[in-house]
Amino acid sequence: MTTTAIPEAPPKPPLFKHQQTALKFLHEHDRCALWLDMGAGKTRTVLEALTEEHLPALVVAPKRVTELVWPAETRRWRPDLTLARAAGTPAARRKAIQSGADIVAVSRDNLADAEGGPWRTIILDELSSYKNRSTKRWKSARRLVRAKPVQYVWGLTGTPAPNGLLDLWPQIFLLDGGERLGKTLGQYRERYFRAGRQLATGVVTEWLIRPGAAQRIHELLEDIALSMDAKDLALSLPPVSHNEVEAPLPPEVRRVYKQMKETLVTDMEMLGDPAEFITAANAAVLSAKLSQISAGLLFPDQASLTGEPPKILHWEKIRAAAEVVEETGSPVLVFYRFNAEKDMLLKEIPGAVTLDTPNFQSRWDAGEIPALVVHPASAGHGLNLQHGGHTIVWTTHPWSLEEYQQGNKRVSRPGQKHPVIIHHLWSPGTIDRAIRQSLDGKDTVQSALLEHLRSPR
Repeated sequence: MTTTAIPEAPPKPPLFKHQQTALKFLHEHDRCALWLDMGAGKTRTVLEALTEEHLPALVVAPKRVTELVWPAETRRWRPDLTLARAAGTPAARRKAIQSGADIVAVSRDNLADAEGGPWRTIILDELSSYKNRSTKRWKSARRLVRAKPVQYVWGLTGTPAPNGLLDLWPQIFLLDGGERLGKTLGQYRERYFRAGRQLATGVVTEWLIRPGAAQRIHELLEDIALSMDAKDLALSLPPVSHNEVEAPLPPEVRRVYKQMKETLVTDMEMLGDPAEFITAANAAVLSAKLSQISAGLLFPDQASLTGEPPKILHWEKIRAAAEVVEETGSPVLVFYRFNAEKDMLLKEIPGAVTLDTPNFQSRWDAGEIPALVVHPASAGHGLNLQHGGHTIVWTTHPWSLEEYQQGNKRVSRPGQKHPVIIHHLWSPGTIDRAIRQSLDGKDTVQSALLEHLRSPR
């Protein structure tokens, strides 16, 4: 009788120095945040940090991350632990939650299902998605972290303050119950901010940081948040360069844009269409309408109720994106803002696919896809695209700094072997430039916070 020896699994590579630092921080703090740059290996760090006293653990993450990232990473780094995904029907989710697995992963949308579970540790993957205390998600998370027998609460994100320091209070409250920034958002605002712009009704639409308050907030968070970026991680990442691609509006569309901007109303007859007026009710709607025109489309009034498709005004940005794809010899990640843009991109770029395409990941990694057309909100987390391509195109930028930064990090992350180039499509004389400037301003506030926490303590 012959026997065949079963080969031993290859030894795991050691943790990077920054991961060792983060693991030690988790073990020294029952409730804390890891603000590590995207691609820093937060998932592995947390998995390695889990000991018997931390189990069972509940991971709350974006849907795609619970489906793809945590199961794969657990199998790779902690095969000694069992993981159940609470997904599918309510009955299937209950079965997973009651399975007795060491780790249960549930999406943020089904967070309430996990209330009352036997969790010792709550892991809030992408903590910045709890920046709004008014959402059901935040309220469910608050109940979860307060419940017994929960002892450990770890929050993970690379973008803690995507819209400014006001975003911090709801996140930090989930960790410390208001110990550092105040028991209520009102206390936090009153202490560190002052009212800026206000409506005639007295409703404050802008809060301005008081002199010296940012530094004080930074100091208050020193003991509960660990921050490191790519420079601290000792990870060799290829350089990232940005390329501005102008896509001027056709003259007739410029007239439509100008009329909408100045009067909040535009007449589609200017484009040769039957007489129809499209209006913008307020500044927020106007901003969206102007972005639509720049993107090449315009939704009629009440389109959200009637389902009426948008009117296509031009293809300038779409054709510019197609030219980038044609000139690039590897897969290109194309981000859009409006769904109609997706349809236009898929029509204009031969072979382009979406996240719904079967086996898109393996085909991307093999270099078989010319373009992957995605919305940053659906691709911002849990998507590793560094092995197939190194080029990004933004057709229309979002207002969200988190979506913007997370989107760029899909290809600019460990494992990328080529310089990354990000093409920014913009139409001169439009709102495009203001959105980019807004993103830069938000990044400045967040960068100051992270830089303070990275400095020697």
